[in-house]
Amino acid sequence: MLPEHEGVPLQDKRKVGINMAFSYGFFNSKNLDRTYTAENFNDYLGSIICDGIQDNFGQCFKLSASKLKLTIGSGKAWIQGHYFISDTAYTYDLSRYVDESLPRYMAVGICCNTSENARNVSFEILAGTPATNPAIPRFQNTDYKKYLTLCIIRLDAGTSELSITDYRENNNFCGYVRCILGKCKVTDMLSQLSEIQTQIKDYNITIGQLTTKINELTLKIDEMTGDVVSIGKCGQSVDFVLYSDGRLLLKGTGATFDYSTDSNPSPLQNNANIKSVIVSEGVTGIGERLFQYCDNLKTVSLPTTLTAIKKAAFLPHIDGYIYHQTLNGLTELKIPERVTELGVNAFAGTAIKSVTVPSSVVTVGAMAFSECQYLETVRYGGKVISDRMFVRCTKLKNLTLTRNVKEILGGCFNYCESLTTITYEGSLADWNAVKKNTNWDSHAVDIESPLSKIQCLDGYIEYVTSTKTWKEVKE
Repeated sequence: MLPEHEGVPLQDKRKVGINMAFSYGFFNSKNLDRTYTAENFNDYLGSIICDGIQDNFGQCFKLSASKLKLTIGSGKAWIQGHYFISDTAYTYDLSRYVDESLPRYMAVGICCNTSENARNVSFEILAGTPATNPAIPRFQNTDYKKYLTLCIIRLDAGTSELSITDYRENNNFCGYVRCILGKCKVTDMLSQLSEIQTQIKDYNITIGQLTTKINELTLKIDEMTGDVVSIGKCGQSVDFVLYSDGRLLLKGTGATFDYSTDSNPSPLQNNANIKSVIVSEGVTGIGERLFQYCDNLKTVSLPTTLTAIKKAAFLPHIDGYIYHQTLNGLTELKIPERVTELGVNAFAGTAIKSVTVPSSVVTVGAMAFSECQYLETVRYGGKVISDRMFVRCTKLKNLTLTRNVKEILGGCFNYCESLTTITYEGSLADWNAVKKNTNWDSHAVDIESPLSKIQCLDGYIEYVTSTKTWKEVKE
């Protein structure tokens, strides 16, 4: 018997029908003894170049939104040995997907379709089903279709704006083109800068957005006429004016003063006449206990310049450790995109029904939203969910966490008796990488927590009562 490396050449084995365990290719031709098809080159290139989009510092297929219109910038991609070039920006109007009563998610990606009747690469939008707690749709690869997911979009009920979660840098869903030979390492540098890029994106508020906000506040300020009840100072360069109809204007620059309950009370503390607050552009901080005990305050308009909302800024009256059932009247709240700090008990006990915490938030005090007994819907993009952050938010049932969440502290969902599922806008691997306190899920001996499921993009994690552990389930 001949050794394995001797005998009939492999190409001759093909001729006589002998089964092969390997194949090979030469990249030169001797007397036209080698010919290659497009499929041969496709298979070869696909074996050394990993799927993804071109690495050019976040500009490839750049995502932007205006109202309900999504724009995908130009770019290049590589999928399964096939290339895709888009030399112009494409805009998609997603208004028809908005449900007036229920939120939904949408997935946006690049699809490579190799079926005989298609043979193309194009953008594709996958709409999820509207629901009280909507599932995040996921593209499903087939023998003929391969996907790169560019982003996930959330459309809240009746919304006029898109909320985009960018997945271009996420290797589980898209990622950047890499060469297995190690010659395409630019992405490594980009990964080191990803945190900086995230911060830049968070602070990248367009001039148009700023102008719109300023104009809105200017109109409100201009409309504030009538009898003045009181005027005063609440910051080094911040003044307030309270009108007879309950409107309060804060105007100036910089942060307001910090106050205490007894020794140095706020001039606005315990003022039953305050019904609405407008904070002008230029104000950067709401100081400690500034609006403490203002139980008739219904609405607050905060400027884009705001970066901090300090301890107990909107805290209502309490009896011991129990908040009044009447609660602070604050029902509407929009936290600006530049806010980096939320203090202890910042909005505790208020009557807000929904809130979005932007990704700019990096510092959060304990119990920031505790005892918000009317709070039903939260979208959380901050880095840390603080200690007992949502304790006794008894009506909280729709909680969405973005991939920006890096740490969850203890007892944050204690006595959230309506919270059964958390929607996480990342993969199972991303979720497992989140640092969690031992009692983050509130499944303590003395607490009956209903939380039983963490829904991720590629599966879910369910709580097993018998073993008191979380079990991963891939979909």
